Amino acid sequence: MAHAHAPHHTTSDPIAPGRLHWVLRFGAGIAVAFVLSEAMGWYPTFLAPVLVATLLANLPGSPPFKAGLSLVLVMAAAALVAFLLPSLLRGAPQILFGAIALIVFLAFAAMAQGRARLPALLLLMCVATVPVIAMVQPQLAGFLPVALVRAAAVAVLVVWGAYALWPHVAPRAAAPVPAPIASPVATALMGTAIVMPLMLVYLMFGLTDALPVLVTTVLLVANLDPQRGAMHGLAMMLGNLIGGLVGVFAYALLQIAPSLITLALITFIVAMAFGARIEKGGPKAAVGLITCNSCLIILSSAILSGPSNSGIWIARLSQFALACTFAIGMMGLLWRNSARARDLQSPA
Repeated sequence: MAHAHAPHHTTSDPIAPGRLHWVLRFGAGIAVAFVLSEAMGWYPTFLAPVLVATLLANLPGSPPFKAGLSLVLVMAAAALVAFLLPSLLRGAPQILFGAIALIVFLAFAAMAQGRARLPALLLLMCVATVPVIAMVQPQLAGFLPVALVRAAAVAVLVVWGAYALWPHVAPRAAAPVPAPIASPVATALMGTAIVMPLMLVYLMFGLTDALPVLVTTVLLVANLDPQRGAMHGLAMMLGNLIGGLVGVFAYALLQIAPSLITLALITFIVAMAFGARIEKGGPKAAVGLITCNSCLIILSSAILSGPSNSGIWIARLSQFALACTFAIGMMGLLWRNSARARDLQSPA
């Protein structure tokens, strides 16, 4: 019979479960980390969910036990170094600033070479924030390193739990790690030239809300790719601003029925939406991650400030916009100068 020889067709996509599980891991992991931080009062509450998003977007699969433990230990070592620097060099601000600049440069150089990207990013987050907080608000000098290490531990545990619940992994589900850059030294100098002036501004003017803006700037600069040009930088800037606006909208929704359950639902839906874009990979994945992180930071800041102090997080959103504009503008200027120098050095 003819039908006995007909090929068997199936409409199932073997990659679909992996993609679905990736988005579920991303949405549920961020929601759990955010709600847990809010319920336990682990301020700043955006640290753990931002780290969960960063880990899930950069890791190809569930990290082995040694790898997860190593990330927590790297964060602890980086936080300790960042804590000791202002403690030992408070009387020599020039040396302190130079030491921080050197560490920032080395971290950016390692990331540009494609080596130890996640450890270098954790080091950047610590060195760019802890010394500033320690100098501006000495009473919080010991609080922030503990918060960073705790957030790293929570993020690793949440990632392990998410992979245990949704274990399927699709090929290229996570955002690809950028290839090594042709001139890592120049790229590291660009990143240092952006982060250090912002740190100096917060130190000089004693601004007390440095942490969210500096974390956002570090994540933004770490994801900028000189090989993609100025349009990629512009997309990152717009993503950062859109993420902040989404965070404001999420906070407005939360005020309709404020509770941890409502927060979990809103965070899960928002993170799922971002995760669906990030899972596809490509240049837009980095923009999606920045947008998601900005949303989480603004939402956390708004919850902490409360509806009666809306001016605080509105001012913070304005600082986000200014810092992001400065970062993209500086990067564009440095890119153009670098390209002009290469053109002059190349033979006619």
